[in-house]
Amino acid sequence: ALSKPLDEAFGLWQKLLEHSGIPQVRSLEQTQSSLQLLGSIYRLQGKPIQALESFLLLRTLCRRLGDNLGMANSLCQLSRILLQLECPSQAQVFLEELELYLGKDEDPE
Repeated sequence: ALSKPLDEAFGLWQKLLEHSGIPQVRSLEQTQSSLQLLGSIYRLQGKPIQALESFLLLRTLCRRLGDNLGMANSLCQLSRILLQLECPSQAQVFLEELELYLGKDEDPE
């Protein structure tokens, strides 16, 4: 019962981000913060699947916005949750994406 408002908020964010492009919201920064908070609250409530879904939405939004820091944060959060769920191979996918995203595979010279 306590998570009903969170679930409703998640549904609204999901609907908002189901279309490609940048959503028309009052504040993109606040939208990012809200998705981050939503995922964190789900994680604290012991709802890792909902937390994963929230951070996937955040990743989608950050990718569309070209927000490097937000993208890195969402990938780290996704990996962390998957590792806690003892799903290392799934976490590895996001860690590799993070590595590529940050340019770790590039030759330093």
